[in-house]
Amino acid sequence: MKKVLALVLALALAFIMFACADTSSTGGVTNTPTPPASAPAGGTSDDGPDPADISGDLLFWMGDTPLAPALIEGFTAQYPNVNVSYEMASFDEIIQKLSLDGPAGMGPDVIAVGDSTVSAAVADGLLEPFPADLQAKVEDVILESALSTSTVGESLYGVPYSMEPVVFFYNKDLVDGPPASFEEIIEFAKTYNDPSIGKYAMRWTTDGYHNHHFLTAFGWRIMGQNWDDWKNPGFDSPEAAKGLAFYKSMRAVFDISTEAADYNATVGAFVRGEAPYLISGPWAVAGCREAGLNFGTSKMPTVNGAQPRTLTANQVVAVSSFSKNFDAAFAFAEYIASVEVANMTYSIYGAAPALKDISGIEGLAEDDMIIGMAEQAAYTDHVPTIPEVQYIWLAWAEMFAFVWDDLLSVEDSQQRAMETYETALNVGGLSMYD
Repeated sequence: MKKVLALVLALALAFIMFACADTSSTGGVTNTPTPPASAPAGGTSDDGPDPADISGDLLFWMGDTPLAPALIEGFTAQYPNVNVSYEMASFDEIIQKLSLDGPAGMGPDVIAVGDSTVSAAVADGLLEPFPADLQAKVEDVILESALSTSTVGESLYGVPYSMEPVVFFYNKDLVDGPPASFEEIIEFAKTYNDPSIGKYAMRWTTDGYHNHHFLTAFGWRIMGQNWDDWKNPGFDSPEAAKGLAFYKSMRAVFDISTEAADYNATVGAFVRGEAPYLISGPWAVAGCREAGLNFGTSKMPTVNGAQPRTLTANQVVAVSSFSKNFDAAFAFAEYIASVEVANMTYSIYGAAPALKDISGIEGLAEDDMIIGMAEQAAYTDHVPTIPEVQYIWLAWAEMFAFVWDDLLSVEDSQQRAMETYETALNVGGLSMYD
């Protein structure tokens, strides 16, 4: 039975990556340099350099996560002559910080970032293309659809270490199972909620990433059907207006301001058993398991009879163009593509690995969390990976915040989002009207 389930999960993971794949990244930058034949590369395979020959200092930037020290410990066990330093850097600011510190000679050798930032970072000359031999090794073990979002032109610029779709969580001790629709949640909240003691039926972060599905339920897609039309982000579309109106009605379920809907009030409350339902991603799994929560995941409930599409992204490790130790940096990147790291990522995050062969991931075959992710996979959009995506985030967040906090009408929030996005483009030297 375990072998059968393992096969099912392998197919499910492959389907997740196929459904979430975005191929627009290959068209985001032209005249991309190919890896030089003489570029140094680390490696642990039989045909790679001897780990004893790789030495020196290596600076690694990553967010505040227990995965970082685990990666360093595992890597240095294989490469004892490399001295790895870890510097915690805000996930949202790593690329911007690299653009300043890299040219100044103070930047990292290796960074961990979201794949939606890769193409813009490549366009700005911040990331080093993988040497051809290392790219071939990575392509042998990582799902093609996962690598597509870290590939620009014909060159690979990052190794995915986790896949992170937004999914629906439910507490099995508080409810019998996941609801069929958001309308059902609204009705349930009428009798379950007690705002006087902070009791709410469902909790989630009220930002663009976690609320994308409320708009897609009405046919909206950010930056067009192929996620690559940066001149038309779609904030002012009729589909977005319908989705925002429904989103506003969800305030009856979770009556808390955008500012107050932080991690503690959302994921933290669910982990503590204070809410039956949660909208989140694999990053919430570790906390649920540590608390001994009896939980499950499923695809999103429907909205007005339609199945919403959620967002997903891959987290990747990339090498800085300003690295002072390319041998060690690329050895670290190759290590990220290992079964050992996949086990770390899964055990710490509960995130789905991007490996083609998942048979070596301990416990994965018995994990119904992956089944919930697979259910949502057919209804998942990847965060756009074109360079211009960097200009949408503030506009996207403001649009939801102004509606949720009742600061602007739906129509005015849409217009404000378009203006904010246009301003961001202009600051970046672009225009929607050129």
